[in-house]
Amino acid sequence: MQHPRELTPTLIGTGTLTNLRDMVRAMETVESFGYRYAVDGEAITEGRASLVKIMADPDSATLLVNGCLFLNVASFRYLNFSSEDGNTRIELHGDGIVLEMDPIDEPEPREGRPVIRLMDEIAFDPQTYVRLDDDEDED
Repeated sequence: MQHPRELTPTLIGTGTLTNLRDMVRAMETVESFGYRYAVDGEAITEGRASLVKIMADPDSATLLVNGCLFLNVASFRYLNFSSEDGNTRIELHGDGIVLEMDPIDEPEPREGRPVIRLMDEIAFDPQTYVRLDDDEDED
């Protein structure tokens, strides 16, 4: 039987993502997290932070400062995720670098720091994919 189109992958519980749009979707599930940053296998720093902004921009850096992560998925080659016993681990892999993240459930929502999901218009049409908190209809 001939099928009219190729099917896209289905990843449940574990997988590797290379498509920037898929990486953004995976990261949209994260707010606060514990992290470990390694270069060439050597731990450089670790701590806890909040995801403040997600983007796919060829000209911006990924920046973790003052407990806030401004994540550019274009800084990484691929994203691995896995779930075990209800705990999720996300690993973002770049050239010689790994940012490991373990999402943390927060009992109360963050106040004053909404997560902004932005993607570069060159890579995607943001109107069809990303909805900003400010764009909610007030009808």
